[in-house]
Amino acid sequence: MGNKNKNCQRRMHPCTKSIRLGHGRREKLQSNYFFFTDRQLEEIEAALADPSRRPLRVIIKTPTLSPLLPLEGSDSDSKHDEQTDFFCEKVGEKRHVTVSVGGSFVKAELVDLLFTANIQVLVVDRFGEIVTKTKTDVSALESFVLCYPDGTELFCKVSKIWARLSNGSLILNGPFPRSIHFDVTFCVDVQVEAEVKLEVLAKFCDPRPNDIKASEKSTEQCPTFEFPKQCPDIFPGKSCEGTAHAHASGETGDDATEKGIAGILADICPNGSILNSKFEFTFEDRDTSDGLNDFTFKAKSFDIDTLESYEKDGYAILKVSGEGRTDKGHHLDFNLDLAARGDDSKFRVQLIDERSGKLRFDTDIVEVAEGTIDVESCELQG
Repeated sequence: MGNKNKNCQRRMHPCTKSIRLGHGRREKLQSNYFFFTDRQLEEIEAALADPSRRPLRVIIKTPTLSPLLPLEGSDSDSKHDEQTDFFCEKVGEKRHVTVSVGGSFVKAELVDLLFTANIQVLVVDRFGEIVTKTKTDVSALESFVLCYPDGTELFCKVSKIWARLSNGSLILNGPFPRSIHFDVTFCVDVQVEAEVKLEVLAKFCDPRPNDIKASEKSTEQCPTFEFPKQCPDIFPGKSCEGTAHAHASGETGDDATEKGIAGILADICPNGSILNSKFEFTFEDRDTSDGLNDFTFKAKSFDIDTLESYEKDGYAILKVSGEGRTDKGHHLDFNLDLAARGDDSKFRVQLIDERSGKLRFDTDIVEVAEGTIDVESCELQG
């Protein structure tokens, strides 16, 4: 069966680009009480007195959403003035904090964001006619831990707002309550961005000569530009530099710890992320002199720092390590090597005791007899 190996490149574009240093997406629930005025209660009681208009219902309407709102910058105040139904704003100054991420302590910034929306409360009769209506402001304060170094801008997008009565639908035929309790949920997306300039090497198609003379030389120099720190401990996570798909089997190599048939099912870095990777290994023992030792192994996690993807001798190669367990409950570390070149594919699996570091099983180099291995190597080029 045919196997494939491909090359792909990440291209840099000669333009000004906004890079995102960090973001947070969250739902914020805010509970509120709304109190009717005496005049509103009189309008409601008048409607209740007419049997043809009963029952009355309470409806809560939320504002229509708008595009991304900057929280800082020269035009933030004007945008807030234009959008009066809802907006985001930073309260106070950012604070430098030390937080625990992945078992390590890293430095970050803590900011308090205030989300405000204008909610419309309507009381309608059985025909949908409005009995009374009014507006009330609802605010929610939320703290975010972000990668927010100096020289960057904070942006906020409210993707959705909805409201509901805390006790469900309110339908009344009799005395109307003076107040109602309702919940408002803000769906917010907060991100930090910095504008940078990307430099690429290029050739002019028709370069012009340097024939423009400066009138005088200046001793002044432009200040050195410093890029803001990326905060790699928080954002972004390390991305894959290659992907692989394998469904293959073959006899173990000459130096294998056991003789038999080794099979693999692997999907490494689907969509460029290590998180959804899969790897399963099966071994069918063919040496009956020491008893049958068939077993299966399934990976539980993958270490992105061990992932390698490159080309050598015409092979597209991918290597990755992680940990998992056998069907007998043994916890082991693993090394997985995949190689593909046209119709020629190979793999190797090593299983290691996670405590002692002793090699427990090694397939040696397995020549694929059935199935396929596809490796796609992505090399970063500037």
